[in-house]
Amino acid sequence: MKKDDHYLLGSLLKTTGLKGEIILKFNNDYSEGIQKLESIFIDIDNKLVPFFIEEIKIKSSTTAIVKLEGLDEEEKASEFVGSEFYIPFSEVKSLQINTDENLDILGYSIIDQNKKYIGKVIEFIDISENPLLNVKTDSGEFLIPAKDELIIEVDDDLKEIQLNIADGLFELD
Repeated sequence: MKKDDHYLLGSLLKTTGLKGEIILKFNNDYSEGIQKLESIFIDIDNKLVPFFIEEIKIKSSTTAIVKLEGLDEEEKASEFVGSEFYIPFSEVKSLQINTDENLDILGYSIIDQNKKYIGKVIEFIDISENPLLNVKTDSGEFLIPAKDELIIEVDDDLKEIQLNIADGLFELD
C-alpha cells in the first residue's frame, strides 16, 4: 500500500488495558465518522499494513480506544505506539470525517507553472489568512501556500493543481 493513496488520520498514542487496546490520537475532530471504520492502515517501516477493527470507543473529539484484530495483549500492542495510521482517500468522504471542502484535494498532484510534477497533496492545513498544502515530494514534505494568487488552475478530472511556484523552492538544503 502506498501512502500517496491514503489520508493520515492520526497516531497511536499509548496502550490501555491488558487486552491490547490502543488509544488513537486524531489530527482533527473525527469522532462522528470514526465509528464507521472497519480497518486502519498502520505505518510499519514506511509500509502501510492493514489492521481490522474489532471494537472502537470514542473517548473525546480527538481520541478513541480501539481494539485491533490480532493484537490481544499489551506487549504486542505497545510495539505500534507512536506509529501513524491512515485510511484510504476513498473512505474520507464516505465517512464524512471532515466536512471541510478542502479534503476534496487530498491526493491531487501538484504541478508547477511549467507543468513539471512536484508531488501529491497529503494534507490541507486551514490557517486563517495563510492556508497551506502539505505536499509529499520525492525529497520529503513541503508546505506550500494555498493562496488564490498562486493557483493557476485546478483540474478535478485529472486531479491536478497547477501552482505558480518560485524557482528553486524545492532545491533548498
